[in-house]
Amino acid sequence: MGDPTAQPTSGPSGRRRYARFPVSLLILVRAKQFPGRGIPGTVRNIGAGGLMAEFPVQMVPGSAMRLLLQTRGGPLTEEGQVVWTAVTPGAVRHGVAFPEPKGQDFAVDLFVTDHS
Repeated sequence: MGDPTAQPTSGPSGRRRYARFPVSLLILVRAKQFPGRGIPGTVRNIGAGGLMAEFPVQMVPGSAMRLLLQTRGGPLTEEGQVVWTAVTPGAVRHGVAFPEPKGQDFAVDLFVTDHS
Protein backbone atom coordinates (compact mmCIF):
# COMPACT_ATOMS: atom_id res chain seq x y z
CA MET A 1 0.00 0.00 0.00
CA GLY A 2 1.29 3.46 -0.83
CA ASP A 3 1.49 6.43 1.49
CA PRO A 4 -2.08 7.81 1.82
CA THR A 5 -0.64 11.32 2.12
CA ALA A 6 1.40 10.96 -1.06
CA GLN A 7 1.45 13.81 -3.51
CA PRO A 8 0.01 13.38 -7.00
CA THR A 9 1.99 10.89 -9.07
CA SER A 10 2.41 9.99 -12.71
CA GLY A 11 1.36 6.51 -13.81
CA PRO A 12 2.67 4.33 -16.62
CA SER A 13 0.98 6.51 -19.23
CA GLY A 14 2.55 9.61 -17.70
CA ARG A 15 -0.90 11.11 -17.17
CA ARG A 16 -1.87 10.01 -13.63
CA ARG A 17 -1.61 12.90 -11.20
CA TYR A 18 -3.08 11.38 -8.02
CA ALA A 19 -2.28 8.32 -5.95
CA ARG A 20 -4.70 5.43 -6.55
CA PHE A 21 -5.97 2.96 -3.96
CA PRO A 22 -7.26 -0.56 -4.71
CA VAL A 23 -10.92 -1.11 -3.86
CA SER A 24 -13.74 -3.41 -4.90
CA LEU A 25 -16.91 -1.32 -4.87
CA LEU A 26 -20.10 -1.94 -6.80
CA ILE A 27 -21.08 0.96 -9.03
CA LEU A 28 -24.08 1.82 -11.17
CA VAL A 29 -23.65 4.45 -13.88
CA ARG A 30 -26.03 6.34 -16.09
CA ALA A 31 -24.70 7.66 -19.39
CA LYS A 32 -26.41 9.32 -22.35
CA GLN A 33 -25.01 6.56 -24.55
CA PHE A 34 -27.39 4.13 -22.78
CA PRO A 35 -30.58 6.16 -22.14
CA GLY A 36 -32.92 4.88 -19.44
CA ARG A 37 -30.49 2.16 -18.42
CA GLY A 38 -28.20 1.84 -15.42
CA ILE A 39 -24.94 0.04 -16.20
CA PRO A 40 -23.59 -2.03 -13.29
CA GLY A 41 -19.88 -2.44 -12.72
CA THR A 42 -17.07 -2.69 -10.20
CA VAL A 43 -14.63 0.04 -9.17
CA ARG A 44 -11.12 -1.46 -9.01
CA ASN A 45 -9.14 1.60 -7.88
CA ILE A 46 -9.90 5.14 -6.85
CA GLY A 47 -8.02 8.38 -6.27
CA ALA A 48 -8.71 12.05 -5.75
CA GLY A 49 -8.90 12.64 -9.50
CA GLY A 50 -10.98 9.68 -10.61
CA LEU A 51 -11.37 5.93 -10.68
CA MET A 52 -10.98 2.83 -12.79
CA ALA A 53 -14.06 0.65 -13.14
CA GLU A 54 -15.00 -2.41 -15.13
CA PHE A 55 -18.33 -2.60 -16.99
CA PRO A 56 -19.86 -5.18 -19.33
CA VAL A 57 -20.12 -2.60 -22.14
CA GLN A 58 -17.77 -0.02 -23.66
CA MET A 59 -18.59 3.64 -23.17
CA VAL A 60 -17.26 6.31 -25.49
CA PRO A 61 -14.31 8.35 -24.17
CA GLY A 62 -15.53 11.86 -23.42
CA SER A 63 -18.92 10.57 -22.21
CA ALA A 64 -20.27 12.25 -19.09
CA MET A 65 -21.81 9.93 -16.54
CA ARG A 66 -23.54 9.93 -13.18
CA LEU A 67 -21.91 7.47 -10.77
CA LEU A 68 -23.61 5.72 -7.86
CA LEU A 69 -20.95 4.06 -5.71
CA GLN A 70 -22.14 1.42 -3.24
CA THR A 71 -19.91 1.94 -0.20
CA ARG A 72 -20.09 0.35 3.24
CA GLY A 73 -21.07 3.79 4.51
CA GLY A 74 -23.99 3.95 2.08
CA PRO A 75 -24.53 5.10 -1.52
CA LEU A 76 -22.37 7.93 -2.82
CA THR A 77 -23.30 9.90 -5.94
CA GLU A 78 -20.61 11.54 -8.10
CA GLU A 79 -20.17 12.85 -11.64
CA GLY A 80 -17.46 11.67 -13.99
CA GLN A 81 -16.20 11.61 -17.55
CA VAL A 82 -14.74 8.63 -19.40
CA VAL A 83 -11.09 9.34 -20.22
CA TRP A 84 -10.01 5.97 -21.64
CA THR A 85 -11.25 2.42 -22.18
CA ALA A 86 -9.52 -0.95 -22.52
CA VAL A 87 -11.25 -4.16 -23.55
CA THR A 88 -10.26 -7.15 -21.39
CA PRO A 89 -11.67 -10.69 -21.23
CA GLY A 90 -15.04 -10.50 -19.49
CA ALA A 91 -15.19 -6.73 -18.95
CA VAL A 92 -14.24 -3.33 -20.32
CA ARG A 93 -12.03 -1.16 -18.12
CA HIS A 94 -12.82 2.55 -18.00
CA GLY A 95 -10.74 5.39 -16.65
CA VAL A 96 -13.15 7.98 -15.25
CA ALA A 97 -12.12 11.49 -14.19
CA PHE A 98 -14.04 13.58 -11.69
CA PRO A 99 -14.87 17.13 -12.89
CA GLU A 100 -12.93 18.55 -9.92
CA PRO A 101 -10.37 16.61 -7.86
CA LYS A 102 -11.59 15.38 -4.49
CA GLY A 103 -9.59 15.87 -1.35
CA GLN A 104 -7.02 13.11 -0.78
CA ASP A 105 -9.10 11.86 2.17
CA PHE A 106 -11.91 10.94 -0.26
CA ALA A 107 -9.99 8.01 -1.76
CA VAL A 108 -8.20 7.04 1.46
CA ASP A 109 -11.50 6.84 3.36
CA LEU A 110 -13.04 4.60 0.67
CA PHE A 111 -9.93 2.40 0.64
CA VAL A 112 -9.88 2.02 4.45
CA THR A 113 -13.63 1.36 4.60
CA ASP A 114 -13.40 -1.23 1.81
CA HIS A 115 -10.53 -3.05 3.54
CA SER A 116 -11.87 -3.07 7.10
